[in-house]
Amino acid sequence: MGNVYHTFDHRYELYVEEASNRRYHVVINLYSERQPVVLHAYSGKEEAIAAAQTFPKLYRIAEQKGFILDGQSFEHPDGRSVHVSFAMEPGTTPDQFMKVLL
Repeated sequence: MGNVYHTFDHRYELYVEEASNRRYHVVINLYSERQPVVLHAYSGKEEAIAAAQTFPKLYRIAEQKGFILDGQSFEHPDGRSVHVSFAMEPGTTPDQFMKVLL
């Protein structure tokens, strides 16, 4: 099938791949990890690409709040855990996501 969107920074690459079942997976490949992680699956290509375009900003916000990405969860040293789906919800704004992290 193949990738329909791709971006990267110095710590990871993020891409949307079309799966064989006409689903679109947003995948993160952290350079420090061995395996890529499917963050979320969508039925529409545009929805998946929009989420992938928003995710890096929300990921930075989580890191600024002390969270690390561990698989499909943002984990905080104090024990809080936020599932990545909150960052992958279509239309999620930085303000909305910050409220989830509190």
